[in-house]
Amino acid sequence: MNKTLTICIVLLLSGSTTTSPTGVSSEKSESSAQENDWCIKDYATVGVVGGALVVVAAPFALSWVGFTAGGVAAGSAAASIQSIVYGGTVASSSAFAALQSAGAAGLGFKATTGLFTAGVGAVTWLKSRFAPCDEGPECSSKKE
Repeated sequence: MNKTLTICIVLLLSGSTTTSPTGVSSEKSESSAQENDWCIKDYATVGVVGGALVVVAAPFALSWVGFTAGGVAAGSAAASIQSIVYGGTVASSSAFAALQSAGAAGLGFKATTGLFTAGVGAVTWLKSRFAPCDEGPECSSKKE
């Protein structure tokens, strides 16, 4: 996971440089580029933190729903789903089986990477929706 996290951070932060499409430098384009640079850093920071939080929260969420190391917890939401949807017999290739495996043995590399990526996307979308960084001085990284 450390390697994947490092690669994601580098990719997010490396996209923070902006250049003028004409290659001509002017004060206005430099000011605009600087504002965009701040916004990209805001989105990258929010995305990486959100992705990391999703990965950390996933085992707790699985346990809370009822996917535990000892199997499906009796009386839990997972037990109800197993009973109602699967009738007690769960196919080994089902989503339910994958969730139980993750609850019992932990998340694998692919699941961790997928959750991190989904968390980055979701939190970045939420930021763009509820706290956009396109107002110049109102950009959250410029608030003191």
